[in-house]
Amino acid sequence: MPKIDSSEYLKAWNERLIHTNMDHLLIPENKIQAYKIQSDYEKTSKSSLVGWKIAATSIEGQKHIGVEEPIAGRLIKERFNESGSSVSLKNNQMKKVEAEFAFKLLKDVFPQSEEYTLDEVLENIESVGPAIEIPDSRFKNFHRVGSDLLIADNACAGDYVFNKDFIYDFKNIDFKNFKVSCYKNNELAATGIGSNVLGSPLIALTWLINELSSLNIPVNKGQVIITGTSIKPLTVIPGDNIMMDFNKLGSVECNLV
Repeated sequence: MPKIDSSEYLKAWNERLIHTNMDHLLIPENKIQAYKIQSDYEKTSKSSLVGWKIAATSIEGQKHIGVEEPIAGRLIKERFNESGSSVSLKNNQMKKVEAEFAFKLLKDVFPQSEEYTLDEVLENIESVGPAIEIPDSRFKNFHRVGSDLLIADNACAGDYVFNKDFIYDFKNIDFKNFKVSCYKNNELAATGIGSNVLGSPLIALTWLINELSSLNIPVNKGQVIITGTSIKPLTVIPGDNIMMDFNKLGSVECNLV
């Protein structure tokens, strides 16, 4: 494949800008080219890839960005925040928060011709924790541009927050029926359940592994995958404190400024 000019995407990503001149933007011809553009976010990061995210694994998430199926994005280290951090909304146009399950991989997963089964994926989970995603897009009309442009836009990735204490004893957890509570400024603002995430966070995780395998992209040991929001994306403003309570998986919080 010839070299793809991703410079306008990278400029918008690094400077947190909205694309204002689509005439100068390379429009991907298909999903493969869109993921090729996305790969340059990882290549130009100063750190190794933290992991992956899945956008649009819930009906509400699909409605929010105007797609009919999930898409994958990269978790870039420069957008990582520890639980309790202050996260700026200054250039974020979405101004939403999402409650997500975060799975850390036990070993490398390499592309293969056959799809990985859910059981195979489950056996390759090292630990699980709670996460907050604060999504964003570099397209003003992100809900109208379609999946290929959103993939090139890193699947509406923005900032994300992890609790550093992941749980290793998770094999008996019923992720499908797992309940999550979202508190905004110490008041219950939303609730969710694991089945909102493509039927189960484990199904979503398996989808991500197989999607990347079909694109000949490996997933590395120690990388973290967040599987999509279990709550309806919640509108926030600067000054809000957000805490996601994942019960036996712990909690994660951030202050929005």
